Amino acid sequence: MAEVPHEPANLLDTGNESLALERIVFFSDAVIAIAITLLAIDLRLPELKGVDDAAFLRMLADLGPRYFAFAVSFAVVALYWNAHHRMFRFIVRWDGGLLAVNMVFLFAVVQQPLFASMLGSYGNLSTATAVYALGLAALGFSSVGMWFYVLRRHLVTPGLTAPYVRYVTTRSGGVAVAFALSAALAFVSPLLAQLSWLLITVSSFMLRRRLMPSD
Repeated sequence: MAEVPHEPANLLDTGNESLALERIVFFSDAVIAIAITLLAIDLRLPELKGVDDAAFLRMLADLGPRYFAFAVSFAVVALYWNAHHRMFRFIVRWDGGLLAVNMVFLFAVVQQPLFASMLGSYGNLSTATAVYALGLAALGFSSVGMWFYVLRRHLVTPGLTAPYVRYVTTRSGGVAVAFALSAALAFVSPLLAQLSWLLITVSSFMLRRRLMPSD
């Protein structure tokens, strides 16, 4: 009788970690790319006949709030895609928990077009502005949560330095906290909250250039 081969007790010991991690990254990149594309779905001008230059400029002005929501969402999703990309440079093993926390992150990503559309249409309302800010904060906290998970489960390369760990935690966590705080600011002034997002986003990109340890 032919011997039935046994599956290894731990599938992570089969040497397929690299392929599995690549599939996680490819799937995540595809989801993020689709979400970023959908951010632009509200960016269209009405098709009207007999439009003169003045009317055309008014239509562009009316598109302003939607374009603002698109630009901020695009920048923040790009920021956290960059963080996701860098994180997976250091992840060398995976488990079911990593799949779960990555899906939570992607769940936050795919909601961004909804939040952007909400802000573009009702950005003058405190509630809409606050919900949008909390949506961005959720994206950040899900990213930081995944970072904490892979560190706690030792799924990262042993060569990961403490300064880099502190940098990622501080930068990603700080951006998430700032967006959460801006939700409260929205009830004081939606405009001030929205202006604070520009400061948060620009500051994050600038601090990356100044504070990121060489890796």
